[in-house]
Amino acid sequence: MMEMMVVIFLIGILASIMLPRMARRAPQTEWKTILDDLNNLVFFARQEAMANQRVYRLAFRSVTTGADSVAVEEERPDPEKPQQKIYTPVSSYYFTPSYTFHDSIKIKAFYKGRKDVLEEEKGRAYCYVIPDGLVEDVLIQLTHKSENEETGGSFKMMPFFGKFEFFVGYEKPER
Repeated sequence: MMEMMVVIFLIGILASIMLPRMARRAPQTEWKTILDDLNNLVFFARQEAMANQRVYRLAFRSVTTGADSVAVEEERPDPEKPQQKIYTPVSSYYFTPSYTFHDSIKIKAFYKGRKDVLEEEKGRAYCYVIPDGLVEDVLIQLTHKSENEETGGSFKMMPFFGKFEFFVGYEKPER
């Protein structure tokens, strides 16, 4: 009985040391999760664009209060003005075609070439996917603010592969 008590006591000490460390996720883990979620959205948009032969886009929204988000939208003819196009949110039975960033993650910049379109478009930016499955070349910079530090991450689209690549820190836009 005494041996069991000692073992339980040692397990309790180890758990009290390890649980707080495991509860605090490293920023790298969070960046990996965001990368996976963004790539899932791009994969879904590419599949829908190729299957339906329509243009799709990832619509990024940056807000001053609350959480930033991204959603997949589909291009359709405007019923009132057929020569113009409108974008409508996509729905799916098997996949949620939107993602809301945690409140501690904010979109810092959204580059197309060297131009930060987030500033010009008042907190909105778009990454287009054409029916051939090619994705627009963009660079997104995100900021993660925790209680005592701020870290940055860059997500660069690889257009022919249709997936984002992650870089620690703020990558500079090309061109």
